Amino acid sequence: MQEFILPDIGEGIVECELIAWLVKEGDHIEEDQPVAEVMTDKATVQIPAMYSGTVSKLHYQTGDIAKVHQPLFAMQVSGDVEQSVAQPAVVDQPVTSAQDEPRSPKAQRNAAKVLASPAVRRRAREAGIEIQSISGSGLKGRVLKEDLLVTRSVSKAFNTATEQKDTVEPLRGLSAAMAKQMSLSWQTIPHFTVTDECVMDNLMALRTTLQPQFAQMDITLSLLPFMLKALSLSLVTYPILNSSLSHDGLSLQYHHKHNIGFAVATEHGLIVPNIKDVASLSIIEIAQQVQRLIADAKNGQLSADDLQGTTITLSNIGPIGGTVATPIVNHPQVAIVALGKIQRLPRFDEQDNVTAVNIMNVNWSGDHRVIDGATMVRFNNTWMNYLMHPVQMLSSLR
Repeated sequence: MQEFILPDIGEGIVECELIAWLVKEGDHIEEDQPVAEVMTDKATVQIPAMYSGTVSKLHYQTGDIAKVHQPLFAMQVSGDVEQSVAQPAVVDQPVTSAQDEPRSPKAQRNAAKVLASPAVRRRAREAGIEIQSISGSGLKGRVLKEDLLVTRSVSKAFNTATEQKDTVEPLRGLSAAMAKQMSLSWQTIPHFTVTDECVMDNLMALRTTLQPQFAQMDITLSLLPFMLKALSLSLVTYPILNSSLSHDGLSLQYHHKHNIGFAVATEHGLIVPNIKDVASLSIIEIAQQVQRLIADAKNGQLSADDLQGTTITLSNIGPIGGTVATPIVNHPQVAIVALGKIQRLPRFDEQDNVTAVNIMNVNWSGDHRVIDGATMVRFNNTWMNYLMHPVQMLSSLR
């Protein structure tokens, strides 16, 4: 019998939550067959088998916290595969939700077939609700948080108004990762912020002109691909914003590639995938990557590579209505920008006539150990100039 050791599944990941077993004890499995679905601090991924054989023992139940480099399950390997894995250390006791009772393999398989995000599955377990019994109201029957609330109300799982009590919910997954990372960033990085207004009329007109062409390629064209390309072009002139400061603060690494991250709001938290080497991509290629990453983020299908290696980040609060924000730099990056919603506002033109223009607030935060205010302002001026006069990007494209 050989232990299957849970491998590294992302930079810095030391544990993950077991969302669902895709096999049961006694099943014969093939090499590379998915055996379990887990939720890390950054994404939901499937763990494949390394060998063919028969599952002997599952070491965790659904909802438990599994440790990286510790046995996940035991199996009887087929054939004469050499058992090269060292004898594992003692497994830490799994952390299990108090309301999560062991379920039969059949119930676990049925629950795994239900369309629902990891956060919704966890809420269902903690509420004692069998998720496979819920008729989801989302796309293709996906179970949403609202469906859990209705179910709990109907079944009287909630306390009555006179019996309501405070509840304590441990931070896990993306919420725990965000809390840890933002605490580190805020405590270690001396922040400063630069805010400005960007006139978006020309860029909006360009998008309108190109939309039919992109639609023929099944691409929904937003302003984001242009913003990302303009950001990359500006980094060529100001490479210090595409750098990382070492943990001891004594060295600065300049990144050759512009791996630009952008924030995506999902059911289970904010996720920041990145587009690799934006400098080498066309607007069409960037738009394709944006569309794929947003879809994968919302469906919990991002790969570890999609989330690793970000060198600078763009966050757009505009779609949900914000105008001004002070973003927190994500260590070890040294800069981040938050964009507000576009507003139609009156402004004076060069002849002092009042005219209506489309204004977007731009809010940069930087690490003051690396970037000074003058550099940030000049960099932002370069970036906004590309956005306000997008035709000038043509002269800078390689």
